Amino acid sequence: MNADIAAFKKQLKDKGTKGLVIDLDETLSWTVYYMAGELAKLYGNPQNLSVEELCERMNARDIPFWNVEEVRKWGIQALESEEMTEEYPIMEGSDKAVEKINHVIPVVGYLTLRQTSVRDATKRWLAKHGFPDEPVITRPNNLKLEDGMKWKADTLAYLYPQVIGSIDDTLDIFNYLPSSYKGTIFLYGQTDYPKSDLNIIPCKTWDDVYKKVIEHQLARGA
Repeated sequence: MNADIAAFKKQLKDKGTKGLVIDLDETLSWTVYYMAGELAKLYGNPQNLSVEELCERMNARDIPFWNVEEVRKWGIQALESEEMTEEYPIMEGSDKAVEKINHVIPVVGYLTLRQTSVRDATKRWLAKHGFPDEPVITRPNNLKLEDGMKWKADTLAYLYPQVIGSIDDTLDIFNYLPSSYKGTIFLYGQTDYPKSDLNIIPCKTWDDVYKKVIEHQLARGA
């Protein structure tokens, strides 16, 4: 495991701290919303779709009026842009919810597919929006994005039990987490998920995440 990640786990263990990590894109940061708006400026919006509708089309890879391969290449470059990283809009209600969650279960860090080259810009974005000042664990620059989800799952599994779980919007991570993983995933923005042996708690809104965190702690007798 990466030396920085190993040091992060050791620091938590030495302090006797256990807590949650939080994903960034589409969990705290509405990244695809910002990108959809920028792409409409660059490539046009002939159907006059709203930004929300463009986001849905992008997620479904259903944008016939854009060159999908060209857009994909632009997206990869955009994800490496410090300037753009600092401009992403915040997911509504996430700042207040995280502040409250931090009093129930400590937020000990952030675990993201963003690469290390934009870590500093990400830290500035988190500070600007008042999120807890905790380490940001980023994908190594030399690791391809398509290999990122396995890296993220492996990292989350490695950090257990100091990191008892995560708040994340991504269903893909379940394909890579070992079935023996004992942590808890608060699945933001989802009401359903594939059958799994993992401990998954769907939470449609950030208010739901906060309520489910409280219920989780009560169930554990904390």
